[in-house]
Amino acid sequence: MPSNKTVFQDAIKKGHNAAWDRQWAKAIAEYKRASVEFPEDVTVHLSLAHALEESGQVENALHECRIAAKLQPHDPLPLMRVAKLQERLQHHSEAAGTYLAIAELYVSQKAMGKAVEVWQKAAALEPDRTDVHQRLAEVYEQGAHHSLAAKEFLALARIYHKRGDLPKAIGAVQQALKLDSQNSAAQQLNDQLTRGEQLPSQETMASPVDQAQKAALSRLAETLLEERPSGAKPDAAEGLRGGETPALSQAETDALIARAVDAQSQHRVAEAVEAYRKLLDAGVQRPEVKFNLGLLYFETMRYDDAITWLRETIADPNYALASHFALGQCYRARGDVDAAVEHFLQVTKIVDLGSVRREQADELISVYEGLAESYVAKGDREQAESFSRALEEFLTSKGWEDKVREVRHHLEALHDDGGQVSLAEVIKIPESDKVLESLALSQEYLRRGKFQAAGEECFRAIELAPTYLPAHVRLAEVLTKAGQLEDARVKYQTLAELTAARGDLHHAESFYRNLLKISPNDVGERSKLIDVLSRQGRVDAALEEYLELGAGYARAEQWDKAAEKFAEGLRLAARSGITGALAMNLRHQLAQARTRQGDLKNALLVYQELRQQSPEDERAHLYVIDLEFRLSLTTAALRDLEELIARYRTRNEPQKAVAVLEDLAQSHPTQVAPRAWLAQIYINIGEKDKAISALDALGELQLSMGQKQAAAATVRQIIAMHPLRVEEYKQLLQQIVG
Repeated sequence: MPSNKTVFQDAIKKGHNAAWDRQWAKAIAEYKRASVEFPEDVTVHLSLAHALEESGQVENALHECRIAAKLQPHDPLPLMRVAKLQERLQHHSEAAGTYLAIAELYVSQKAMGKAVEVWQKAAALEPDRTDVHQRLAEVYEQGAHHSLAAKEFLALARIYHKRGDLPKAIGAVQQALKLDSQNSAAQQLNDQLTRGEQLPSQETMASPVDQAQKAALSRLAETLLEERPSGAKPDAAEGLRGGETPALSQAETDALIARAVDAQSQHRVAEAVEAYRKLLDAGVQRPEVKFNLGLLYFETMRYDDAITWLRETIADPNYALASHFALGQCYRARGDVDAAVEHFLQVTKIVDLGSVRREQADELISVYEGLAESYVAKGDREQAESFSRALEEFLTSKGWEDKVREVRHHLEALHDDGGQVSLAEVIKIPESDKVLESLALSQEYLRRGKFQAAGEECFRAIELAPTYLPAHVRLAEVLTKAGQLEDARVKYQTLAELTAARGDLHHAESFYRNLLKISPNDVGERSKLIDVLSRQGRVDAALEEYLELGAGYARAEQWDKAAEKFAEGLRLAARSGITGALAMNLRHQLAQARTRQGDLKNALLVYQELRQQSPEDERAHLYVIDLEFRLSLTTAALRDLEELIARYRTRNEPQKAVAVLEDLAQSHPTQVAPRAWLAQIYINIGEKDKAISALDALGELQLSMGQKQAAAATVRQIIAMHPLRVEEYKQLLQQIVG
């Protein structure tokens, strides 16, 4: 088989570079080229798997990870990648089986803590797998962690009972009592089983806080199972503040952790708090300790202390969601509405971002930022209470994670225009599933051109959730496509004014733009759009609208108002320090509007400013000369014209000079100089006939103005060029000189 090392290394290098630049197709091609040379290189297969996963080819990525796992059967890393991809593909049973294989690898390496963590992952995927709970129970029992082992036997008992195997259920619960005779849950279950009672339903879904607390307790318990080589530094030092020395030995630290975990598991709050406090005082700074202590303080209504410790864990990805949720509850209990809403929005943001594609994340983040600003600006306690209650109910409902994905799927389908709607906006509306269903039906009817049915579904959604913005937006869209433009205009106008008043400027801008699609000449609505853009700090966009607004007045020949709006735009540009093309265009439009007003002096001032700011702006230079002639500022006009002609001569652009002079000769027929310069340029470029024609017109102008000597000189110049009718010109000269 091929084994060219140079080709292999070149492919690997190019593959890594492409992956770094997120050019996944190129990375895949290079990694495949490398694998042809060395097909048994594990790193290549794992790198290829990563590139495939990032490009959305998850099944192919899984295949590559399986190859890597076969090539390196004693390494847990490839198998861990296999399990995570199986999870992503929703192959939960397969993923759980893979986690079990990983756990056994860790057991063989005597890494019991890691094995426990992996068994916990398997249990989370398939809670009713008895082999997982059995292994956990055995490991905890061997480590003398009786309360933790009892919890696993208790889980086994419930699984066996669900399966109808009563003898095994009773055996498991009695084993739990043997290990932890004071376990009240085990005592209650044992009584129910022996009396043959029906067990209560276990349908309640753990909230994010409950899930995080369970994970924190598990992680702390796992540290007690790690085998430490003799002479190794105590693990208690992990997480210490810089330079501190633990006040407890490793054995004492382990004992405190075991005591804290057991006490918290059995809801002996005071005892758990005391143990966690001692761990922190000894310098143990593990996030699990801080998080659990914060939750215990919250349970005992010590909100200030709870906030102190929960804030310490919001940056930890394992506890960010739960910490923000608990902090929201703490601040709500204290009456701090703004802080409560801020943390509750962070909860939905974290959950929501986990359900969208990467390319959508930035836009969704900006939606949440705007939402946070609008909520905080209100300081509405009733609304904060309503929002937090809805959020808590949602996040503790059965299958809430699946609901998030379902809601996000609906929202993506409903917003083909790319606009994002946050999960937070959906959670707070009642009967959100029915509302989203109606909007989905409305979209389908709209796609089929059934406008009446589409409108009816919109009204149904609005009836269920009168304040849900997307329902009103959908109705406006239906009205527009149905040709009911006046109704659509009123709807968009209402939406724009409402969202602008709420400070939701992103949506307000969208509605004003839709409104202007229906009524493009509505200068009042365009003025409001400019205000919204200015409030967002989007000055360039606002200046573009000022140009369009002034142009609208200009089309209606309302030159005073056109000039006013162009001037407003220039003032905004000046305040914002903008001097580029937009500002130049506004200045040109202002000068033209003032010219059409008849305000020639102020128009000239604007063009002179333009020429000064942009010396290469020939258009401004031409308008300056034109206005100077019109205002009888002949000396200035001739000076500026001479300067412009000299510039064209330097650049060897005679045609531009010709065009300027012909235009001036036509618009200012009594001015001699433009015609004289025009004739001279024609002579210079060898255009004899045009030069003679220009000199002929110049001579006639001079005669009409009584300038006989100048006219005679002009005729002599024509004669010297030997025109076709030279005798006629000689006769004319004789008449002039008499």
